[in-house]
Amino acid sequence: MKNIFITGVSTGIGYDALTSLVSRGYFVIGTVRKSEDADKLKKEFGDKCIILVFDVRDVDKCTAEIKKVIPKLEKEGLFCLINNAGIAIPGPLQHITEDEFEQQMEVNVKSVRRITNMLLPYLGTDKKYEPGKIINISSVSGLFNSPYNGSYCISKHALESMTDVYRRELAMFGIRVSAIQPGPIKTEIWNKSKGTLDRFKDTAYGELLSSADKMIENAEKSAFDVKVVTDIIINILQSKQPKTKYLIHRKKFLFRLLAFYLPDKLVDKMIAKTLAKKDNYRPV
Repeated sequence: MKNIFITGVSTGIGYDALTSLVSRGYFVIGTVRKSEDADKLKKEFGDKCIILVFDVRDVDKCTAEIKKVIPKLEKEGLFCLINNAGIAIPGPLQHITEDEFEQQMEVNVKSVRRITNMLLPYLGTDKKYEPGKIINISSVSGLFNSPYNGSYCISKHALESMTDVYRRELAMFGIRVSAIQPGPIKTEIWNKSKGTLDRFKDTAYGELLSSADKMIENAEKSAFDVKVVTDIIINILQSKQPKTKYLIHRKKFLFRLLAFYLPDKLVDKMIAKTLAKKDNYRPV
């Protein structure tokens, strides 16, 4: 039985991946922040998984919890690490607090490096185990910078860079590293996001952000089912030569054109025009 380690399995992409992988015979070591979520998952999946409870920002608790599964990993190795846990803190960069910005980086960037480094020996860096795989759940926001989503975009750009660096450094061990870059995905994040920008209504950005919930609802309409991400995860696990990046977007060509090829000033004008309509925050 091959071991898969997934961070953030209580809901969304992590939960769907846990469900699908367990059904395919993989053994999943998942992480959640709340003990009640752990109890629920243990009841649902029984001995087909191990659920660790820690906030990825808590270095000591994270280390202590992962140590619980080290004997299993020492015996069997780790087939794949899926860095899925993440958060989004929206708002104008001018008004995002220092604590909020640090939290964004801690969860989406620093914890990924920390957890990855703890598990690398069992993925094959000490050469006692067959080379494993790493999948980082990134975002189209790691490729394109959207206004009022700045801290999240910055964190995902950093994750994209980290993915490239790990891939190139770990190639000598045969460890494969891939990034999945989803656009909107149907998860609980949409309802959680509504109303989060109301706190900026008394700032200079308030008039524009008064339509934030409408923008969120319009983005949700084009969202993919979470199964699309899980299918790519399975494809990577089964592939001997997985791709380095998997973009999930309904208009891939137009998105790549916007993100990589059009002049910055033209893209700036397109964004300003889109925002003026108050129905979306990204031209594509």
